[in-house]
Amino acid sequence: MNRKKAHQSQFHRSQIGRAQRYIRLHLPERMTLDRIAREAGSSSYHFARVFNAYVGETPFEFMRRLRLVMALRMLQEDSRASVTEIALSIGYETSAAFNKAFRKALETSPSDFRKLGKDRQHEVIYALSRPRLLKEITMNLTPAFETVTRPLTHYVFLEKRGPFQEVAPPLWNDLMPRLEHLEQQQIREYLGLSGIDKSKPGEDAMIYQAGVACLEKPGKLPDGLEHRAIKAGRYARFLLTGPYAHIWMAFDRIFKSLAEQKVELRPEFCIENYLNDPRATPEDQLQTELLVPIA
Repeated sequence: MNRKKAHQSQFHRSQIGRAQRYIRLHLPERMTLDRIAREAGSSSYHFARVFNAYVGETPFEFMRRLRLVMALRMLQEDSRASVTEIALSIGYETSAAFNKAFRKALETSPSDFRKLGKDRQHEVIYALSRPRLLKEITMNLTPAFETVTRPLTHYVFLEKRGPFQEVAPPLWNDLMPRLEHLEQQQIREYLGLSGIDKSKPGEDAMIYQAGVACLEKPGKLPDGLEHRAIKAGRYARFLLTGPYAHIWMAFDRIFKSLAEQKVELRPEFCIENYLNDPRATPEDQLQTELLVPIA
């Protein structure tokens, strides 16, 4: 790593550190991506992805993990505190939401955690407190990007909110049968879009859309599908060859690379353009164009 790149990496790690400190100090509060990014001194739109590229989890995954660590310590230290009291004190609106998050992360309940011996409780707390490890996955991703300009695109899609890698696969499964009612000659590209709604808190701010680019604005849409026009604009283009499961890790690597190169990003959705048919293409030969909006 050359000196300039090392300096940029340190600069972004400093921003991430400020974001982490802010989250730690305001755990019980309702936080937005916009607020966390401002405290870090960063542009907010793509901040979740830059954070994930360096930390290995989104700001909200980081926040949820720290909240659960705080809850575990309270469960361990205060046997008289009710689960509802603990849930409300760390920022959950209901005990049901807290219990759901607790079970998902730890595969047990708060009451069962209290029944564990002290040594086992300490082991659980230590494991959850450790930073997430960034996975080093060998992937066939072009190391450098080319700048491309995409034209205005008529986009027909389904939308869902939540962590991109979680909501994308089932959304594509929901989409494909609906496309049978769309004129096939109109379909030009299969595109996945991911972006941020800064007006929403938590993971509701993360938007994923699965859809197709059409040659022209369609007439009557099949039930459930929406249409919007994607404005023309410039993108940093990378090419990923290999399984679709690598897409999210590839985006992490891309955002880290663009941050270190000080590439200015536009507050628009990122695009996945699927270049071949997964039904007829071996997984290791699948090609996906990954496009990040740049100024």
